[in-house]
Amino acid sequence: MMVNKIVANKYYIYTKPQEKLISWDIYEVNPQNCGFVAYFGKVFQVIEKNLQKTGLTFYVTMSEINELPSYGDNVVVFILGDELCRIPKYTHKVGAVFKCYGTNQILGCNPFLNPSYLNLVTTIKFLKNWAIRLPEMVNYKFHKFKNSRLGKRKITPIFDIPLGYFNSEDLPIKNMQERLYDVFFAGSVVHTHYPIWSLQFWLRTPKTIARENMLSALNNFKKKHPELKVEISLTQSFGTASASAEAISYNQKMMNSKICLAPRGTSFETYRFFEAIKYGCIAITEALPQRWFYKNSPAIQMKDWQHLEAVLENLLQNQAYMERMHQKSLHWWKTKCSETVVGEYISKELNHLFYR
Repeated sequence: MMVNKIVANKYYIYTKPQEKLISWDIYEVNPQNCGFVAYFGKVFQVIEKNLQKTGLTFYVTMSEINELPSYGDNVVVFILGDELCRIPKYTHKVGAVFKCYGTNQILGCNPFLNPSYLNLVTTIKFLKNWAIRLPEMVNYKFHKFKNSRLGKRKITPIFDIPLGYFNSEDLPIKNMQERLYDVFFAGSVVHTHYPIWSLQFWLRTPKTIARENMLSALNNFKKKHPELKVEISLTQSFGTASASAEAISYNQKMMNSKICLAPRGTSFETYRFFEAIKYGCIAITEALPQRWFYKNSPAIQMKDWQHLEAVLENLLQNQAYMERMHQKSLHWWKTKCSETVVGEYISKELNHLFYR
């Protein structure tokens, strides 16, 4: 028999203005097939236990930065999917904003010291995104200046929060020796098909180029080392790999892998990175931004995927080092990005905001 839990605040999933607002019971893991909130459901359960203030309205959205159903000092917004790192237009109208992907994008390469086609396209995309972000940055600075001049309350800062996982399962952690796959990657190479007249069609995207480079190096490694088990699962999109019935296969393969490759997507930050760390894999990724939760991350960061073969060979020849990395991954998840830690962090910031 299910026991009704008392919730002191209101929670809503808000995708787009033209779509219906979803009232959310945070103890429901996958409300109306919105698997992207699974991690934050558990985070909010921790917040409910630690928050000193009641009567708050929480809006959880993927990338709506223009408008909300309501505003006020009692409104708290969580933006989970804005990969362009934009500043929401309504920041000065709400009590607090917590944001995955943050508001500061990184270039993640040096196109002058390390010239390559990938770094060139990455720089072009960085500049394009900067131009897209500029109006929101100006708007934020304007309201911040205006409020300080008029003696109004300070505009709340925008807090960085980790992506967490997408529809992940709580599986028993396997020892490294028991894991079936030496190296694992699941995901897409080309997600969005652009029209022939678009710049992305001709230049391609950093995601596509980076993942093609990664797969090329991984396939070479696989041919060179047939004795090792390398699992490659190419899909149409990330959601295909990690959602619905296929999530069982994806999660179990992740838990059965020693090393997980987490190349960049549209952004350098990916769900796959956090899922790999949660399951105790050794994560190999690209550049990571300087956010509080990435500090002391045990991940191996690649500047160029052409060095992947050497990195994998060195890792797999040193089982003791891999075991240490495995333990560091589990420790980092538990102390930096677990639902409990992130929920306590958010509660602390909200309590400080509302009682300063």
